[in-house]
Amino acid sequence: MSAARPLRDIAGPLRNLVPERAVSLHGAIANSVLEGWEPRLQDIERLAAMADGAVTLARYVEAAIERALASAAAVGAPDCVDVPVGFPDTVYPETRVLRNRFGIRDAQALRQLEFEVGTAQEFGIETGLTELAQTFDGGHLAAIHRTLFGTVYPWAGVFRKYDMALGHTTFHAHWISRYLGDAATMLNHRLPHQPIELMGPQRDRQHYARQAAEAYAYLNCAHPFREGNGRSSKTLLQVLAAKAGYRFDYSAVSKKQWDTASRRSAPDYGHYRPDAHPLFSVFTTITAPLTASA
Repeated sequence: MSAARPLRDIAGPLRNLVPERAVSLHGAIANSVLEGWEPRLQDIERLAAMADGAVTLARYVEAAIERALASAAAVGAPDCVDVPVGFPDTVYPETRVLRNRFGIRDAQALRQLEFEVGTAQEFGIETGLTELAQTFDGGHLAAIHRTLFGTVYPWAGVFRKYDMALGHTTFHAHWISRYLGDAATMLNHRLPHQPIELMGPQRDRQHYARQAAEAYAYLNCAHPFREGNGRSSKTLLQVLAAKAGYRFDYSAVSKKQWDTASRRSAPDYGHYRPDAHPLFSVFTTITAPLTASA
C-alpha cells in the first residue's frame, strides 16, 4: 500500500513546473503526507504557484497565516512568553493546542498552517531558496526545524529539556546529544557526499538505503523536538541524498508502513542502540536515482 490516496491530485498542478522543481515539491508534499497531512487540490495548486515563482515563498507564508486566522474557531493572545522557563512548547490551558505565535486555539487550523508552511519551507531548503550550512549534524537538524516551523512556533529549533512519551516509547532528553552525535557520524562518514558513481560498485542503491535507514533510526530515537521531528529528519536525509545522486520517494510507502517500521526500530526499554532492520525494506523501497521526474 502506497501513500497514493492523499497524493491523488498532485500530478495535474505539478505538470507545468520545471522538472527539478516538480520533483522537490512532490517530495516535500509526500513528506508531510507521511506525517498525516491530507492536502486538498487547492493546497497543491497554491504550493505549485509558489514553486513556479508566480508567488514568492514569503507571500505564500503570509497568505497561509491569513487563511489560518480567518478559519480558526478561536484565536487569543499568543501567550508564548509567560510560560515556565525551559518549557516554551506547552499547550494552552484546557486545550491540546500548542502555544503558537498567532494565538490560534483551533487544533485543525493550526495543523493546516503548520503543514502548509512546513511543506513550502522544505521546498525552499531543497531548491536553495533558503540557504543553510550543510553540516549534517545536530546543528543542521535544528536549523532545518527552525526553518520549517519557526513561523508558527517560537521554540522551533530548540531541543527539548524533558522526557517525552509517544505510545509505548519514551524519548529521554539526556540521550538527545548522544543520538544526534552518532547520527552525525553516520551522515558525514558512512553516507557519501558525492555522486554515487564515483564511489565504486559497492556503493549500490541497497547499500545506500541501509546506511540511510540506520542514520534515520538514530535521528528518530533522538526525537529532539516537541513536534516536527519526522519532517525535519526526512528533510535532512533528502538534502544529503541529493549529493549522492539519490532521492527518497516518500510517496512509495504508506504512513502505516513508515510509522510501524519507525516504532519497531526503537531500542528495548533500558537499552540505547536502535535496531534499523525494520527500516531496511522501507528505505530500499523509497531510495531512487535522482531524476527529473516526479
